[in-house]
Order: sequence, then C-alpha cells, then structure tokens
Amino acid sequence: MHLSSSSAAGVRFLTSVREGRGLNRSAREAGVGKETGYRWLREAYVAHRRGGKSIAETEAVMGLASAKSIAWEAEVAAGPGRHHLRVAVDAEARFWAVYDAGTGADAAASAAGVGRSTGYRWLDRRFCELRAAGFTVKGAQRLLRLTDQVTARAERQRAAAKLRERQAAMAAHEEALRSSRQFADRTAGVLSRKQQQRAELVDTYWQLMRSGETNASACRVLGMSRRSGTTIRRAHHSQTRALAPGVVWSGRYLDIRERLQIADLLRLGFSVRRIAAELGRHPSTIKRELDRHRSPEGRYLPRTADHDARQQRARPRAGKLTANITLRRLVQRKLNRCWSPDEVCGWLRKTYPDDLSMRLCPETIYRELLLRDNTTLHKRYCLKLRTGRRIRKSRWLTRTGHGPTIANKTMIDQRPASAETKLEAGHWEGDMIIGVGSASAMVTLRERTTQYGVIVNLPHDHTAASVNAAVTGAFTAMPAHMKRTLTWDQGVEMARHQELTAATGVPVFFAERSSPWQRGANENYNGLVRQYFPKGTNLAVHSPAHVAYVTAELNERPRKGLGYDTPAFRFAKETASKPTR
Repeated sequence: MHLSSSSAAGVRFLTSVREGRGLNRSAREAGVGKETGYRWLREAYVAHRRGGKSIAETEAVMGLASAKSIAWEAEVAAGPGRHHLRVAVDAEARFWAVYDAGTGADAAASAAGVGRSTGYRWLDRRFCELRAAGFTVKGAQRLLRLTDQVTARAERQRAAAKLRERQAAMAAHEEALRSSRQFADRTAGVLSRKQQQRAELVDTYWQLMRSGETNASACRVLGMSRRSGTTIRRAHHSQTRALAPGVVWSGRYLDIRERLQIADLLRLGFSVRRIAAELGRHPSTIKRELDRHRSPEGRYLPRTADHDARQQRARPRAGKLTANITLRRLVQRKLNRCWSPDEVCGWLRKTYPDDLSMRLCPETIYRELLLRDNTTLHKRYCLKLRTGRRIRKSRWLTRTGHGPTIANKTMIDQRPASAETKLEAGHWEGDMIIGVGSASAMVTLRERTTQYGVIVNLPHDHTAASVNAAVTGAFTAMPAHMKRTLTWDQGVEMARHQELTAATGVPVFFAERSSPWQRGANENYNGLVRQYFPKGTNLAVHSPAHVAYVTAELNERPRKGLGYDTPAFRFAKETASKPTR
C-alpha cells in the first residue's frame, strides 16, 4: 500500500525527523522502510518550497539539511503535472474565453480543440468552485448558463464528492487512532498474543528448572524438544533466571503506554478532548499531564514525563495528622463527639483562620480512618462516623402506592413559597424514628432555615394523640413567628393533624409518598440522631435528660450550610429578632 506523507505514519516520521532523530530511527519508529522515509521527505520538501518558503526556511521547518535537496529543487521547478497530458496547456483558457463570450459548451470545446466531455468536466469543476464560494445552486446555474439537467448532475457529483471526502476523512481518522494504539504498544513493549504465549512458556520452563528438573524432563513436561530448552538456557547464558517482581499498575495513574499514545496523538493533531476519549480518561487529566510535563520549548516527552511523574508520586514526608500532635488531638476530640470530618475541617478553618498548620481537608481524615495502612487515627473513631444503607428501600411500590390514608390532608405543593426559599425562619419538618419491635419511638423536628433540631422521646407508644402532645409541647415555648408551617410524611401518626393545627396554630402539609427528598432537612437530621440512637435498639431506656443532652449536642455542631455556625446560635438569633410581616 502506498502511504503518503500526510498519513499517520508519515506525520509520525516527519515529526521524529524534525525533533532531531535520524532517518533510520525515525523510519523504524514509524514502522516503515528507509526508502519510504526518503519519499516522504521529498514530498514534504517540495510542498514547502511550492508553498513559498525558501530553501533555508524549508530546512529549518523540517529539521534537516540533506544532500538530496539539489535533486528535489529540480522537481520543485518542474511544477505540478497535468492530469491529462493529451490536453494542451492553454486549451482551458481558450475554452473559457469562447464560453464567456456567450457561446455554448459544445462550440467552446470545439473551438478549444478538446472533446465535449472535457468541456463539461471543466464546467462541473467551475460549478463546484462557485458553490464552495457561497453561491446558491440557482445562482451558479444562472452565472454559468447551465440547463436544469446539467445543474442537477453537477450538484449530484458535488454531493457525492463531499461524501467521499467525509468518508475518507473518517477513515483516515480511525486509521490514525488504530496506528497510534499499535505504535504505543510497540514502543512500550506490549507483547502480542504469540509473544505472551512464548513468555509464559519460558517462565514455566525456568520454574521447572528451579524446582530441580533437568532440561530433558522440563522439555518433556512442556511438550517441546530438548534443543528448544537448550536455546532458552543459552539466551540466559545457562544461568537460572531469577523471578522479576511484576509491576502492579492500578489504573489510577497514567502509565508509559498511555503517555506514548498521548505524544503520538499530539503529533497527529488530535485535540485534548479526543485524546481523552481515546484513552478513556477525563480531559482534565490529559490537560494537567501536558501542563506539568511539557518542556520549555513546548514539547511533550513521554518517557521523561513518566519518570518525573514517578518521582513526584513518591511522598516520603509524614502526614499532617502524624506530625502535628495538637491537631491530631483536636480531631480525635471532635470525632469522639460524632462530628463529621467536614464539620471538623470547617471548625478548624473558622477557629484558626491564620494558622495554616491547623488546616485539613475532609479526605485526609477519611483516609486516616478508612485506609488499612494508615494508623494515625484509631479505628474506634470509625464507629463515630455516620453510616447507613447506600440504597434507600422504598416503603411503597409506587409514589401513589397503597397504604393508610389521612383525611383532609393538604399536600406540599400548597405550602407557601417562602418555606422553599429558606429566607424566613419558622418552617419545620417532622418525622419519627422507631425503636426495636416498634414499641418505642422518638419525634424529630428540624427547622429548615437555622437547622435547629428538637427530639421528643415517646417511650410507651407512638399513637396520633401521643405525637400531637409531643409536637404541641415542643412548640409551646416558641414565639409565633417561629411557628409558620410543619411538613410531615404520610404516616398514620399524623392522622389527627387538624387537632394539632388547632392547638398550635401551625398548618400541617404532607409530602408525596416515597419522596423523602421533599423533607430533606428532617431526613438528614434523622441520620444524625441515629448516631446516638442506633437502629434495632430500645428507645424507651433513654431518660429525658439524656435526650436533652443529645439534642444540645447536635445543635452545637457547626454546619457547613450555615458557614460553620451552630444551629443553636442561628436559632437564638432568629428567635430574638422581631417578626417581619
């Protein structure tokens, strides 16, 4: 197959020559012979010279100074050859002079001394040039005085030519990607299937030799001749080959093969996004790789980049929590109070704004807790983290599924818009957490704006009357502007919601079935409460004093959504403020 200098292998060869490698090495890397390389150099030289560059400029662009340039100059002076040698050089000029004077195509072709097919070919070419210049079909037809039949044929030929160009471009694109994969595999030393089988055979042979087998017995086991075994031993100077430790590649970092392919695709003119799609990486990964490892001249050297990346990846220094004892003790103290890593880091940033040594990111704490090799933080603090199911099990088969119904309920879509914006306080969300055997329960309330929470223990039952009494007691001491709405799910404990509204003055709105995200503040609060009152336990054993302590503990935890203020601080501020109506 005749490859041009514009093919993937040609671009790879010319780029290698321009980067200072010799002809033989560049041809070997491109996977072609030396003669093909010479032909590509000649094509590129002639193209640059015909493009208007001088000899010195051409040699500087191509990165070569060849003795063949004298012979190539003769080819430059000859100019591009004509497609049809039987047509005189000035025949086309005579054709257009006669045709533009108003003569028909047949008469113009006869006057120019060419056949009518040649004349119509020139008309088709001029038609395509006009269409490419922005003329409409009717405009090009009117300017060239073509019939409808000739115009339709010329337009069909033009569309077919454009389709062939697109298909050729797509084929060249796919061929470039395929050749790039092969180039990266070949350069990185990736073995073919036969080479892998051969390597496995050699490894098995040496394993047998290390176990005490003779050459004859090892070859008999493997089903090969003794001469083959002798050849393997001679390749290693008759010394038993030691087992080399395998290189484990996790896939998290770029390896040498991917870096070789990045460099090759850059030579071929591919964009960063297309390279990322080919490698199955995020475009930001490729962008960071190029930004970090480009040379001052703008070149990306894959092997140098791989070496530098391995050096940078090694982190011998001790972690921040290991080196800073004060910081570690603070983190342990906050984790012991069931603070999340994000809350700990936010509190540190707010408490020590000017001390960079007291800064952490949540991932650092998670890694110290959850990774097997890290021993800075004791594993008992993992029990203090909030845990739960990854997938929520729906109670209902559908959003409108079957279950107990509540009479005269007002749905959440009728709730005031101010409750959704969180611009004013006083909008609450409520729910229950159930103890073991459904014998005990706790009512949980959370204010949407301040994230302030209330917990009321129901040690004996969780009927509608008991829930009403618990909620009424929680709302009694609050000012009126902090009691605007209450949103609940469609549990049967809220069957007497009209009595609750009459007692507290707080309208109750109900979320859709199987839609916990409509009460997200309360669902999040339930997860926090479960850190202190786990599932599968008896909630009746907890005294009112202990429940009050847990409530205060949760309200004193800083929240990211509040700028790491505490809910107690925000609630006290809203309670003291005057209502805005």
